[in-house]
Amino acid sequence: MTANLEKQKERHLKDYIEVLRRWRDIAITFFVSMVLLVTISSFIMKPVYRATLTMIIDPESPNVLTATGMVALKSEDYLSYKDYFQSQMMIMCSHSLAKKVFEDFKLGETKEYYKTKEPIKNFLKTIRVDPVPDTRLVKLSVDNKDPQLAANIANRMAELYVMQNLYYTSKVELSNLLKNEYLKLETKAAEYAKVYKEGHPEMIKLRTEMADMIKRMDNVNMPIHDYSKMEESLKSDSGRTLAGFKANNISIRDPAEKPVTPIKPKKRLNFLLSIVIGLLGGVGLAFFFEYLDDSVKTVDDIERICEWPILGCVPDIDSRISVEEAASPLGELEKDIFVSIKPKDPIAEAYKSIRTRLSLSSTEEHPLKSVLITSPGPQEGKTITLCNLSIALAQNQKRVLLIDADMRKPRLHKVFKKENVSGLSSLLSGQAVFDNIIQKTDITNLYFISGGILPPDPSELLASGKTKESIAKAGEKFDFVLIDSPPIGILTDATILSSIVDGIIVVVESGKTSKKVLARVCQIINESKTHVIGLLLNKISITPVNNYYSYYYGNSNNPPKSKSIRDRFSSDMIIKRAGKWAKLLANKISSILKKSVSK
Repeated sequence: MTANLEKQKERHLKDYIEVLRRWRDIAITFFVSMVLLVTISSFIMKPVYRATLTMIIDPESPNVLTATGMVALKSEDYLSYKDYFQSQMMIMCSHSLAKKVFEDFKLGETKEYYKTKEPIKNFLKTIRVDPVPDTRLVKLSVDNKDPQLAANIANRMAELYVMQNLYYTSKVELSNLLKNEYLKLETKAAEYAKVYKEGHPEMIKLRTEMADMIKRMDNVNMPIHDYSKMEESLKSDSGRTLAGFKANNISIRDPAEKPVTPIKPKKRLNFLLSIVIGLLGGVGLAFFFEYLDDSVKTVDDIERICEWPILGCVPDIDSRISVEEAASPLGELEKDIFVSIKPKDPIAEAYKSIRTRLSLSSTEEHPLKSVLITSPGPQEGKTITLCNLSIALAQNQKRVLLIDADMRKPRLHKVFKKENVSGLSSLLSGQAVFDNIIQKTDITNLYFISGGILPPDPSELLASGKTKESIAKAGEKFDFVLIDSPPIGILTDATILSSIVDGIIVVVESGKTSKKVLARVCQIINESKTHVIGLLLNKISITPVNNYYSYYYGNSNNPPKSKSIRDRFSSDMIIKRAGKWAKLLANKISSILKKSVSK
């Protein structure tokens, strides 16, 4: 039990490694793009500086000039210090104060605020007011790309704030003083009324003083929101009544100085974060695409769906064909006869290995003469498999006959460069004789029957007794009869033929065949009680994970050229790989989106 659990854990770990390997191009593209983007942005971004000054907010009230002299008001007459402290911090970054500073420095004409809809609101975002824990100190900070301007703004804001505090404090105390003076005049007027009449000069003089006092009180209580007028008011009263007030509870301790070191961008931190985010994002993106991708990729994927034996795995032929060969008009056709062209290639060895397993699957009780080769969907490599496997059998001194039963899209005549005038459709419709439609190829021991002219209903033609009779006759003259059919997951042609032949081989393309489609095909074949010889996984990639092919099927004739570290990481190589990764990423996203839309 423990051994099974350890084996299962090891399998899951290999699955995770395989997922990362399969989507490594996308993961590496994301990682490299993230690191490059953040690094370049950090160097291009204009640095931002922060100027900071320190202020002290004392809870004690200022000294006030009263009628009897200088008296210190008690702190109980004010709000609790905590509320008072919080209120003062809010006043420091108020909209009115910010607007005054914004106008003083003509910030509206700068690039940062020139075209913004709410410049004052954006300006306030550059201002911070932070209390120093367990003290009465407050730090006022201003961020700006110009270090000197940042210091000037911070100092100006502090000056205006202190002036505003002085103005309002003085205004309150002056109002109280005038009220006391007015009360004294009222008391004096009551005493005069007992002695003088209203028309007496002394009474007239007193009433005039009281009227002047009321005007002064009204002027003091009149609200002023303009900071310039506040400054003028303080200056005008400084030589008189306000000279006796001292706003000593708020003051600037350390003015802001021109900062030297920028706070943004933090290049080292950004670089480290880009690496972490790039790694996590790349891995996450790999597993996300794996989740979206429903295709069969490995033998393990097949074994989880079907219980049929695996005949073998064939690497992608494109990886073994040169660019010049693939670009030539015969590039696609050369894939179909690859074993004949390159008999010592790893892919040829893979087909020979499948040939051996096919021969071993044939017994006296269940001889395999006629074999149907099909696939769940179109263009998954069944015709390439049919041709190359037949060549491998022919090279083993076996007489092989190929029958193109895909009458809707026949291809064998193109592969072997022959005519398609008279073929299977002619034989089944009674218009031709069996021996007359067999065509010899340029490969020894290999013959084929083309699909012929497309009949009105190929399925009905295949369902006739003539098909079974013709296959049986072919089995008498040849060692193997390999039949190419339409995809079993789309048309009924393959299902009809599967009940006639000795066995079928299902070709599955790695990275293309859908798991759902394969499961449905397995259900169809199991219900028809057809003998399945096995599955063939086509177009697998040769990787360190699949080192079976890397070791045994390495190309000894063309060993890989070793590259130096300088060659591998040269600018041309990096640009080439980056372009390849970007193109692959775009293709993968496009194919997955198309699959999602089709579903």
